[in-house]
Amino acid sequence: MAALPHAQYEPVRLAQVRPRGWLLEFLRRQCAGITGHPQTSGYPLDHTFWDDPSRLADVADPAMAWWPYEQTAYWVDGALKAGFLAGDESVRELAVAQVEGAIAKAAPDGFIGPEMFRDRDRWAYLVFFRAVLAQYDITGDRRLIDALVRHYRSTPHPMGFARDVSGVEILLALYAETGEPDLLEQATDLYARFNAQDSEHARDFTLAGMRSDRPVTTHGVSFNELAKLGALMYAATGDRESLDATVHAYAKVERDHLLADGLHSGAEAMSGNGPLESHESCTISDHTWSLGHLLQITGDPHYADRLERVVFNALPGAVTKDFTALQYFSCANQLIATNASNHNPMSRGDNRMSFRPGHPVQCCTGNIQRALPNYVERMWMRGRGGNRGDGRGEEIVAALFGPSRIEAPIAGTAVTIEEQTRYPFEPGVTFTVTPEHPARFTFTVRIPEWCQAPVVTVGGEPTDQPPVPGTFYRIEREWQPGDRVEVRLPFPLTSRCWADGGTSLELGPLTLSLPVSTTLTVDTEDDWEQTPVEFRLAGPQRRLPGFPAYTLVPGSEWAYALAVDEASLADTAEVVWTDGEAFPLDVDTPAVRVSVPARRVRDWALVETDRVSRLLPSFENGRFRMVEHEVEGRFTLTPPLPAPDTLAERLGDETERIELVPYGNTLLRLTVFPAAGPQTSAR
Repeated sequence: MAALPHAQYEPVRLAQVRPRGWLLEFLRRQCAGITGHPQTSGYPLDHTFWDDPSRLADVADPAMAWWPYEQTAYWVDGALKAGFLAGDESVRELAVAQVEGAIAKAAPDGFIGPEMFRDRDRWAYLVFFRAVLAQYDITGDRRLIDALVRHYRSTPHPMGFARDVSGVEILLALYAETGEPDLLEQATDLYARFNAQDSEHARDFTLAGMRSDRPVTTHGVSFNELAKLGALMYAATGDRESLDATVHAYAKVERDHLLADGLHSGAEAMSGNGPLESHESCTISDHTWSLGHLLQITGDPHYADRLERVVFNALPGAVTKDFTALQYFSCANQLIATNASNHNPMSRGDNRMSFRPGHPVQCCTGNIQRALPNYVERMWMRGRGGNRGDGRGEEIVAALFGPSRIEAPIAGTAVTIEEQTRYPFEPGVTFTVTPEHPARFTFTVRIPEWCQAPVVTVGGEPTDQPPVPGTFYRIEREWQPGDRVEVRLPFPLTSRCWADGGTSLELGPLTLSLPVSTTLTVDTEDDWEQTPVEFRLAGPQRRLPGFPAYTLVPGSEWAYALAVDEASLADTAEVVWTDGEAFPLDVDTPAVRVSVPARRVRDWALVETDRVSRLLPSFENGRFRMVEHEVEGRFTLTPPLPAPDTLAERLGDETERIELVPYGNTLLRLTVFPAAGPQTSAR
């Protein structure tokens, strides 16, 4: 896709990038898992909607009609990209069929989808049209762009519920691609109408709300879909105040809500950074998608660092490693994952923290499909001297690291760059640059801000200027076939402090966790009984062989406090890397293990209760408010950290060593520990 005129970088075409190594294996597992078997996740993913407008008749409550269209659109976008990147045409074609069906059945004036959406509930279109644009990016089929332009010209865009404004993203993408001024006018008008709203729901996303220092307290997914629009409007118009508002809003979220796995809290609303704060798996995809936009528009590599940390930690930490099940809510500290273990206020005591192929509310099931394809799509960028790959580009940028290959015309010749690495499961990357003919251009690599001793060599020789952490490092030269660029990125072991006296450890971009072994059983309870009545739009979910819902309970000791601090880490921690071809995210094959001193904590146990207070949505005319309910049953929940003022008297006398692994290798885990302070090493 083309870039907007004021963006610092532009994306490469999706068709030009190929994942390799562990990225490709992840995508293949994804396609063999729930991405390629949406029917196992239940309604609405076991139905098609976008290719058949008459399907709307299946929805009992017309005010809730947006719901199945939003959920299935997430899946279409993720499956189309994952299938293409993994080379799984059967999965890709499942999604392409919905794209082609929707366009083929458009109204005579070009409007796509059910007629009732002409004047309401358009946010599902944002998600679905991303898939249409991805198919265009892969095929170059101009018919797809023309269909979307006709759609937006067919009827005025509504601005009712706040998320209707998300159409700005697609309108601006079409404007960038076509240069048609009426599309920019539509986007500008829609964004102005949104900013004129004075509603409680919209206040964190409007320009005025984003500029304020008021903490963000809204729904995490909605924030990411709407807050980035200020940056997109800047990229289209040059309005710096809109960009500044978006940048400030994301800085507030990072300040107030950042969690140990790299993502912000949001279960469902943002609510701080305590050890038990969780997030929807939805937010993994939407936050990284928005960070990718901010990276391309601002050129600030900080957004790439943030994006990597989410994908390397939060994403694999929220799914089984065969991608057959996921959590709806995921947490840095989760010591149990059953159908009655959700410790968050929203739906407390239900199954949202268990690993299942589908959940009663399917937004996360559909949206998780988008996460890794989004990462691969943003790995490479072009400098603004180029355009959509016609050879005029003078700069190619390795923005996000991972094993991959790009083939693109640069400076008048075809260029292939192989990125050979297991990163982030080894601390370095090697690029082999192969132009068809010798060519002069700039090859740019990101130097992560966390790396304090980076080294860049070209042809085995150090470069003239030392690389600086937190910058893009540019190498301009005449490139010969087979030139090699090596980027060594030593991973520092660091600690981070959290609310409630918590501490966690990080190794470069990897968050470390204590893996808690699990006694795993299949959960035979049907999700249907836990589905809010407003969402009971079809029959119960179906289970397919190989796609069970799981009950995970702890099977090893976890009640530890870290007996280490930042100053003592270098002397007391032992870091051991493992080479090999095993998939580095499997539970049993972590690429690195870190041994640190710890002390046991007495009287720190799972919380067992027969009564919980549960927040549930109450729907009226398709809009909701939260209502508190008292629920009886048998619930077992992950506990909070021990109070700091009582921790000392509860610590065991002996210091022992515990072994931490990357967050993404875990299912049950302790990540944010009580801080006991350094003790005599137990080597």
